[in-house]
Amino acid sequence: MENIARGILSQAEGFKKDGNDAFRKGDIEGAIGLYTSGLDSLPLNSSKEESARFTLLSSTLLSNRAMCRLKLTERASNGNASNGSSSNKRKQLQNECIDDCTLALQRLDSIRDGTASTNSVSESEKNGLRSKILYRRAKALSLSLPSLEMENDATMINEDEVESNLNAAAKDLLQLLSFDVNNREAASLLRKVRESHARLGGGMGRSRISRALDALRSAGASAVAVMADGNEINDVQSAMTRQPTPQEECLPHLRLLQACLAEEVASTAQEIGRRGGAPILLPIARDRQQCQHARIAALHILSACCSHDAFVVQYAMRESLPPQVLAQIVEEESALSNTGSCGNNATGSADIAVVTMALLIRLILHWDHRQVLSFFSPKIREDGTVEPNVANVDHNFPEVDPSSVCRVASAAFLWNCDKGDPESNDDASTTNGNGSGDTRVPRAALDLLSAWTAADLDALDAASEACAGISSSSSSSSSTYVKASHHRITPEEIRQMKPRQVAAHRKREAEYRNANLQRAIRHTSMFCSKETGGLDHMLTCAARAKDHRLRREVGLQIGRLVSNLEEGDDVKKLVASALGCADWKVGSDKDGKSNLNKELHKLTIEELDGDDEEKDEVDKEEKTTEEDEEGKLPKKLLQTMKRGQLTASLLIGKPEVGTWALKCGWSNGNGVSELKDLISSNDPRAMSIASEIVSAASSVESSRPLLSALVEEGTLEDLLIHPDADVRSGAASCAAKIGLASKALSEDRGEVMGLLDVAIELLFDETEQGNDIAPAANENALSAMKKLPTSSNRFPETESTSMDRGIEVMAYLAAKTFVKEELASGYAPEGSPPGRKTALQRLVEIACAPNSGDAQMAYGLAGIFNLLSVSVETLRKEAFVGKEITKEQYDQLQALGKTEEEKEAAAKKDETEGDTPAAVSERIRKLANANVPRAIVKLLEGSNSDATQEKLLEGMNRMASESSVRGLMIQQGCLSTCLNMDKGEKPSDAEKKILRQARSCIAKLLVTTDPNILTVSQRSGSIGPLIKLIRDNDALDLMHFEALLSITNLASFGDETKNRIVAQNGISALGYAMFSDHEMVRQAATEAMCNMVPHPDMMEYLSKPDNLRVWIAFSLDYEDNYECARAAVGCLAMACPDPEFAKALVKCNNFREMVRTLMECGQVELMHRVLALIAGLIEHGGDCRKAVEATGAGQFCDAYVVTYQDKSKIKELNFTPSQRESFASTLSLAKEVARLLR
Repeated sequence: MENIARGILSQAEGFKKDGNDAFRKGDIEGAIGLYTSGLDSLPLNSSKEESARFTLLSSTLLSNRAMCRLKLTERASNGNASNGSSSNKRKQLQNECIDDCTLALQRLDSIRDGTASTNSVSESEKNGLRSKILYRRAKALSLSLPSLEMENDATMINEDEVESNLNAAAKDLLQLLSFDVNNREAASLLRKVRESHARLGGGMGRSRISRALDALRSAGASAVAVMADGNEINDVQSAMTRQPTPQEECLPHLRLLQACLAEEVASTAQEIGRRGGAPILLPIARDRQQCQHARIAALHILSACCSHDAFVVQYAMRESLPPQVLAQIVEEESALSNTGSCGNNATGSADIAVVTMALLIRLILHWDHRQVLSFFSPKIREDGTVEPNVANVDHNFPEVDPSSVCRVASAAFLWNCDKGDPESNDDASTTNGNGSGDTRVPRAALDLLSAWTAADLDALDAASEACAGISSSSSSSSSTYVKASHHRITPEEIRQMKPRQVAAHRKREAEYRNANLQRAIRHTSMFCSKETGGLDHMLTCAARAKDHRLRREVGLQIGRLVSNLEEGDDVKKLVASALGCADWKVGSDKDGKSNLNKELHKLTIEELDGDDEEKDEVDKEEKTTEEDEEGKLPKKLLQTMKRGQLTASLLIGKPEVGTWALKCGWSNGNGVSELKDLISSNDPRAMSIASEIVSAASSVESSRPLLSALVEEGTLEDLLIHPDADVRSGAASCAAKIGLASKALSEDRGEVMGLLDVAIELLFDETEQGNDIAPAANENALSAMKKLPTSSNRFPETESTSMDRGIEVMAYLAAKTFVKEELASGYAPEGSPPGRKTALQRLVEIACAPNSGDAQMAYGLAGIFNLLSVSVETLRKEAFVGKEITKEQYDQLQALGKTEEEKEAAAKKDETEGDTPAAVSERIRKLANANVPRAIVKLLEGSNSDATQEKLLEGMNRMASESSVRGLMIQQGCLSTCLNMDKGEKPSDAEKKILRQARSCIAKLLVTTDPNILTVSQRSGSIGPLIKLIRDNDALDLMHFEALLSITNLASFGDETKNRIVAQNGISALGYAMFSDHEMVRQAATEAMCNMVPHPDMMEYLSKPDNLRVWIAFSLDYEDNYECARAAVGCLAMACPDPEFAKALVKCNNFREMVRTLMECGQVELMHRVLALIAGLIEHGGDCRKAVEATGAGQFCDAYVVTYQDKSKIKELNFTPSQRESFASTLSLAKEVARLLR
């Protein structure tokens, strides 16, 4: 049987050899026949011992035959592909090749799977053959890609088959490369397959996109035919009564397109555009016959596509995606939101309106970024000229139609927010926690205005981020936009540029700023004009809003808009009509009296008549008691609220104009009177606006006197005791601002504590709605309102909730020492509900809440934690850092002008203040136990604000100054957070400052912390930031000192940290620090180097003659820098056991001088260390011993021992106990040296 099997195998091998010869000669058909004969000669069944070789040979013959058929397929593909018979022949050969490869792999796998014996087949043989088979099958599959001519003839393309074959080819090649990674042919073919796949559309496949768009196109044609029969929607009323189309028609195809975008955005967007997707999708978004989900999906698809420049440039121009149509969609939905609230069944969809605005923002941002590119992309030559031609920049790209933007924003601000979207799945659409409805539409309008009126690069980037947030529900949030601020040049880049290049870039920046500012002014003026009505719509939205957050956001946006206008008269002209100021003219004086300049007075008769008509209209409104169109507010009150909201916004955006409005612009000088009307209206929304006004006015020095009448009459008390937290918070903020500027109040502890009680109550208002405030919370705060200040201090206004305002007030009050002590000790207002958290616990809870770091209140929390961990004296010292005069010198100068009584009073005040270092340390311990470090960590992790991060790190540094809490701070995540911040390259100046603070905090935490309690990543990760801090020339000497102490501490751990220090080039950094101007920095650097001994790199560094001379010089400088000299001598003594170092040391020219000088210096510690050095050198023998003998060390030690053997001599030296112990060890070491040298 064995001979028969061998004969069969030999015969089959012969057929294979003949087939190979025929293939090499080009006889492909003959080779196929020979390989087929070889296959036929092999038996189907055989014993296990024979099966392995037969199976391997069978797979080989199939593989070779597949190769022949692959060659024939390639020949057929290169021929006339359009010929039907040729195409069929090619297809047949391709399928036969693929079948042969598949069968060959199955037979080969049978060996691997154990159905055949593997004794006679090695794994390398199988892998070699499998590699060939997989490649040949992938090659055959890849030939299914149609030619360019076939692609143009859609009837000849089976797109499903093409995509399936390409996917199968990629799978085979990936499998091949998994065990044959160096196969260049396979890697090259895989690249080609992927390119072909991408050319077909990528992602989920071109065929699916095509079919989906074709189906949508057909559905759109049917809809047009229906409309042609007379069913077209002509107005909103007919839209409300029309029955929607079933969802099955378009929605599945739209979902498919969304899935394609989720898989791969760029190529899918291009494919959608190339196949005319924009003109198909936009009608679906407009058609109210479609279900709401289909319309939203169509808009999401367009928005995702428009996030990429290429799509917008090629397929989203005005004729394909006209902004006027988008405006019409929002206007229709807004109209339905208002008419639907009157009893109709149809309602406007907030989702549709929001996504439409997101799409419009995409178009606006695209135009803005094209403008940025047109300004900054051209390179500046060394001579200062600019290269004229820039690729991929279309300077004539049309701007989004301004009137359409105004229409969209105006319609959005008129949205009825009193009810939610019935078809929306968004929880925010039904309620936002304040009893109000869906506010997403006006908020989206605010983002739209931010993008449209962006006046600089930073504002443009902020608008881009807002757009990403508003359209977060779309298929993809990715975008091809590069941050506009990326075009700013860094100081490093400036240093590399020629002067003319810098001047040209500065000029270009100025031109862009001016052009963009002028554009922002035009847009602002157009939107806020009386003709457009945008400002009036925003004020109406704010006045009617039940959501106080939305009201503040709208007010702040108005403030931002008016801040674009540089001249106060331009702002007044823009808002005079809305304020009801009919008497103001350009050139009027501050009191509002007419003082017209004829050259500036350009008002026409028609404008004057219009003002009179407006005044008559206002008078008519004041006489009526009818309610507005929503039946919620009397018209007179609504008008007053709108004017009050505008005044508050002006106080924020243009404080000088805001003061004018409050004094004489609001209703021709009746602003304070109407402010009282708002307070006495008992309407929570009106009183909230009044609260905003007094809070904003108290931030402006010139406006504070206008509040005196309200304080004297007790009118503000109505706000301060109002049950609505939003109303109460503004009054409390006002009380804090004017109160802390008042000297009388700042010295009254009771009144300050009263304000603190109010602030604490505001922290709990949002979690305890309906609860009464603590009874004693307002008593002292009310009396504080009677004392108006005249200080020039300015307090920043923030867009905040009642909780934010409570934090704002507390941040002001925390400057007082007794407030700090109360908060750190767990203060709670008298009469607080049982079980309520203390004020500090509540602050920590707020800070640890999700997204707290990115909230407006984060900076206030950072300020509070910062103030609690520092003394007033420290703050005063820090204020003089970098100044030409120190704090002590300033105090001395101030004392020269004081009498003895004043000095005694000041000293008494300092004693009673009690903000001593001991008190601060105790306060920090309480803060650490209250989890304040963890709160700071949470805020840092979520913050994107440079100012907030800097303030938080400053507070963390202050706490880390207290050594007893460093371990607790590390446990609460401070060290890990600071390490995570030290990432990234090329930081900006602001980021460098933050990194310096983070590294300083790492240094403070590790000065005294046992390295054994740290994780490996913490130990190793800390070294890099510390070395960078040591190298930082802008860091303070204290930062360098602490970083060096921390490196010293870490180096003592062992080889793990020493190796890391060496890897970070730490030895050179430490050597550089040894030459610092500050003595303590030099000492710390020298001690850190000592702890690096005996690392091989450190020994190599010390053995260099130049470095040795430096260390010897440091050792001899004991009279001026004793500590540094002691460390240097100790380092040499520690390094002495190394033979190479010892030889290098004794060869130094000043070695003898060092030894003799230190032995005779009279400093016991230095003598002890140099004797240890001598003893180590003696043990090496040879030249080292001779060098020591040449110094006279033996004679000195003999004489030293003889002199001080008598204990009575030692008593004459008057040593302290510790010095006597050190002297005894030195004397013992001298005896040992003398013995060794005998």
